[in-house]
Amino acid sequence: MASSCLLSFLALLAFGCSKTSANDVPVIAELPAFSLVDQDEQAFTPESMQGGVWVAAFVFTHCRTTCPRLTAQMKKLQGRLSDVPSAHFLSVSVDPRNDTPEVIKAYMTTNGIDESNWRFVTGQEEAIQDFVVGGFKVGYGRTQWSTELTHSNSFALVDQHARIRGYYGSDDDGIAELERDLRALGAALPPNRWWR
Repeated sequence: MASSCLLSFLALLAFGCSKTSANDVPVIAELPAFSLVDQDEQAFTPESMQGGVWVAAFVFTHCRTTCPRLTAQMKKLQGRLSDVPSAHFLSVSVDPRNDTPEVIKAYMTTNGIDESNWRFVTGQEEAIQDFVVGGFKVGYGRTQWSTELTHSNSFALVDQHARIRGYYGSDDDGIAELERDLRALGAALPPNRWWR
């Protein structure tokens, strides 16, 4: 029994490490229709994702716990993936009541975020709920014991057709796997860079 478990684990490990092309990165789900706005009050819809491969994180601007770490990791990834023209970054506010486009814009400026390929979106509460919980299938909200928002600390990878291609932990192994899969998807896209 132990040897069959070990063999299964090794097979999974070998498959996980062998994803070198876009075909090796599975399609998990397709995002439903959505309409949000970004830091510049520009519309963000499934069409906005065309031509890019997106790293998504779920954060809010006044978070003092995990959000700064997630944002810092995305900034590092943005630097490391500067050679991948199709790499884009998406922060999704899970506190749309407070995170207006103006607040988000100030947050991005204060934190030195390069907006050339990074969009930070917000919207009506119901639209955010549908996008995060209904679309990405990750939870967020306030618990009955606290007024603090709880939310996913994982990253999601989304392709140019608004299809979720993976979820990744925010530890070093998760980030390495995310970068590898994004590079595989990016290599399958035309080399032209676009924005909005």
